[in-house]
Amino acid sequence: MAAVIAGSDPHDAENPSGAPVLLGLRCVRCGARGEPREDTEGCPDCRAEGVPAAMLAEHDLTGVDGVELARRWAARREGMWSYRELLPVAREHAVTLREGGTPLVPLAAGAHEGSHRMLLKDERRNPTGSFKDRFYSAAVSRAAQHGYGTVALASSGNAGVSAAAYAALAGLDCVVVTAPGIPDVWRGLIELHGGRVLRAADVDQRWELLRDRAAAEGWAVLTNTSTVPVASHWAGIEGYKTMAHEIVEELGDSPEAVVVPVSRGDGFAGLWSGFRELHALGIVRRTPRMIAAERYPSLSTALRQDLQLPPEQSVEPGSLASSIGNPQGTVMSLRVLRESGGTAVACSETELRTATDRLAAAGVAAEISSSAPLVAADRLWREGEFSPEDRVVSLITSHASHQPATLP
Repeated sequence: MAAVIAGSDPHDAENPSGAPVLLGLRCVRCGARGEPREDTEGCPDCRAEGVPAAMLAEHDLTGVDGVELARRWAARREGMWSYRELLPVAREHAVTLREGGTPLVPLAAGAHEGSHRMLLKDERRNPTGSFKDRFYSAAVSRAAQHGYGTVALASSGNAGVSAAAYAALAGLDCVVVTAPGIPDVWRGLIELHGGRVLRAADVDQRWELLRDRAAAEGWAVLTNTSTVPVASHWAGIEGYKTMAHEIVEELGDSPEAVVVPVSRGDGFAGLWSGFRELHALGIVRRTPRMIAAERYPSLSTALRQDLQLPPEQSVEPGSLASSIGNPQGTVMSLRVLRESGGTAVACSETELRTATDRLAAAGVAAEISSSAPLVAADRLWREGEFSPEDRVVSLITSHASHQPATLP
């Protein structure tokens, strides 16, 4: 049974006029609109053109009083579900462990280059230790609301742990299709929550195995299923929007830049959607530049060469930055960069290890992929992209304890 958010809010019962309304899904590339779907194949027209692109939620904000909405959000203390008006399921179907509500933590000046103000959005404090909890709270809530008995995904890390935890809370089965070399700590946590691990023959075979088994068994698929990556389920991406709401609530406006570790870019796209909606509601005066800290220069190359589809890159064997280890970026992430006036920065293994050590010396134990924003921000400071007045928010997605291989 889904865990219902405790407490009461008279605005929920009233369902006031002028509330945000989900219009459907819109393609991030061609703009085509469709009804909400439960697959992760993206836009059929763009796929037919050879440029697979995600379809994300679009809300009608016409007539919505942004000031009143912000007042209502600030009065609640329910983590990410404080912002339920813009989330994809009804309040009574929320499957929640009180995820969200994570703080902005100033990073000691000596831990980063430049004199700009560096703030860490510390997502390690979520229930299973990563920002994936926002995604799976929203996505599992929708699956439960729509009557699915099993949720399924491809993951060899934090996503599998989070999905298993929220599925257990909702009373659903969880199947995690993994690569052969999934670390024992992640496999053990998935199984601790009752999740079932299916090992694929290799990384690419995960997509085929997930698609085929889900179709045969009637599972709700929550992650990307394409070799050329598209996105995970749109409802989960909606959960990531709440990071933007929390950042703005704490700062009073948008920061000048937000730096995010990016692989396929679900969290990146969710954050941007959040900032765009806050701007449309008149809650913020402007939107931030979005910076993608990537392991391989897929998005960087697409920007430099003005490509429609980020190209696949060669992968470095043995890289510990598995959470951002996808060799190819997405059209969805590229859209965020172009709309926000942002950029992408590729990070080497040596740079990531050094940045992880610097964060640790400042009291922040982060998974190696979470140090990528520090690498990117330092490089952009050296290149004159940030000024001393800029507030730069870097997303710390996961705790170092999830990745024992990086520990001394």
